Amino acid sequence: MSLMPSGEHVFSDERRQKPRSLVSVPLRIYAAGRRLLMQARTIDLSVAGALVHGSAPLRVGQTVAVEVERGVARNPLTLQAEVVRIATPNARLKRHGIALRFLGVSPLDEAIIESIIASARGI
Repeated sequence: MSLMPSGEHVFSDERRQKPRSLVSVPLRIYAAGRRLLMQARTIDLSVAGALVHGSAPLRVGQTVAVEVERGVARNPLTLQAEVVRIATPNARLKRHGIALRFLGVSPLDEAIIESIIASARGI
């Protein structure tokens, strides 16, 4: 993996079709029935998914609802996502890197995510 000057990740064996940007954006993850599982922040974000830092009772393959904050004057963006990976870099901290793949992202959703990334990066 290498980091481009723009703050985007580039992987040599890149399976992702959309670059991820290193941005910290608040979000909430809900289980079925709108049960709040966790409030967290992104480590990176793209129109295809996110890496989130936090701890919650999630499992790989689980489908969740994700609310991404858009600022005080706007409603959050709500997306469906699949948990694709959970990694624990430091077991003592009990925090995980949770990889999410967004499902059914519309062109409007993509535009909103891109504006969230630009805003988080101060562009």
